[in-house]
Amino acid sequence: MARPTIEQDSKTFIAALRKIGERVGNGFFREHLGWTDTRYTRVREALIESGKVERGRGRGGSVGLPLR
Repeated sequence: MARPTIEQDSKTFIAALRKIGERVGNGFFREHLGWTDTRYTRVREALIESGKVERGRGRGGSVGLPLR
């Protein structure tokens, strides 16, 4: 079985973020997705760089969909 591409993972990430509530802590969300730290960080950073996700505040950090 082939490993998911960053594009596939990005779609999964955003869909799960929308379902959970648009803002979520990194630790909880990574566990929710069942991803390794490396996979989660790679996808999160690509989405932040593209402007599809925003970095939030907090001790462990958080992510959210951009406010429009």
